[in-house]
Amino acid sequence: MGDSTSDIISNLPPDVLEKILMCLTIQDAAMTSVLSRKWRYIWTTLPHLVFRGKSFRGSMLRAKPDKLMITIYKVLLFHHGPILKFVLSSMKLTSCPEIDQFLYFVSSNGIRELTLHIHKGEPYKLPSTLFSCLQLEHLSLRSCVLKPPPAFKGFTKLLSLELYEVFIAGDVLSCLASSCLLLERLTVHSSTTYDHLEIVAPNLKCLRFKGLFRSICIRMPSVAEVAIILRRSRKQLGFNEGEISNSIMFLGSLTLVEVLVLDYPYVKCMAASGLRERLPTTLNNLKDLRLHDICFGEPDEVSGTKVEMEFIKLLLAKSPMLRTMDIKLKSKEVAEELRILKELIRFRRASADALQSFYKYDNHMTFTIMYTNLKDANEVG
Repeated sequence: MGDSTSDIISNLPPDVLEKILMCLTIQDAAMTSVLSRKWRYIWTTLPHLVFRGKSFRGSMLRAKPDKLMITIYKVLLFHHGPILKFVLSSMKLTSCPEIDQFLYFVSSNGIRELTLHIHKGEPYKLPSTLFSCLQLEHLSLRSCVLKPPPAFKGFTKLLSLELYEVFIAGDVLSCLASSCLLLERLTVHSSTTYDHLEIVAPNLKCLRFKGLFRSICIRMPSVAEVAIILRRSRKQLGFNEGEISNSIMFLGSLTLVEVLVLDYPYVKCMAASGLRERLPTTLNNLKDLRLHDICFGEPDEVSGTKVEMEFIKLLLAKSPMLRTMDIKLKSKEVAEELRILKELIRFRRASADALQSFYKYDNHMTFTIMYTNLKDANEVG
């Protein structure tokens, strides 16, 4: 490719060329250096460096972890300018000293978005250099040990925090989340049991928690989406009065929530507490309710039990603003599916403008009720 006026791409502004290269894998971006003298060093100034399993190809996809570390080291050695985004995630990635050097390098170059996902071996102990990245806006960690130094005051510009199987004490998690005053999204997936979590997050919009906790106190007046998945089997369900009361009070504090996702253990906890009598407030802004793995009978019973059908009947009759309800039937018997569908059709609905649809996916029947009134459709859209 020559430096002529006919070479439209090469004569684009530098920032446009950077955006083009950021759409490529780091391997392909580096290979553009052979196109011409003008292209030789463009890739070395890219502000986004992504080393993710799916972004590799050819020999790098099959490379051993040591070769991967060497490749990343070479890229950083040639790099010039700020690094605003750094992603390191591979199914082969294990905890190793080289990661310390990578984090030290990006911490000195204005990093704003950092993703570090360890997938094999022992969890990686995060170095103190991470806590000097005060410009961070997005932080995503997997299989790491997170222990901030005593003098750490929080990531004051952090907007989203994702922790997957991160080893962090409950009081440290509470302090970290509460110290990030601009935090809008918090995701925690953990196998650790937390005795107590207390998080003050005035700007939090989305909370997703999958794990075990005995009590939780979260003050988030503006939250719009909440997902609570307790990592307990049905045999492990055992809530004392304090836990039940605390969980219900937590739910009652979500006055502005629009999307609520709960699983069987949490719903069972609410049911055991006498929810209707004890809930401090109503969820008037709720638009989307998702209940996972709910079973009203024994786990080995077929779907469509009497209690389940009565629950669906109640929702349809008492939800005048309901837009969509999906009911997935797990019965493998066609006759059983038809029996359930016939019964569902006869249920009274709060709106007369409802459309009933039936779908077949992976040998399971899905029954969908969608409100199709033109006025309602405009409001939804």
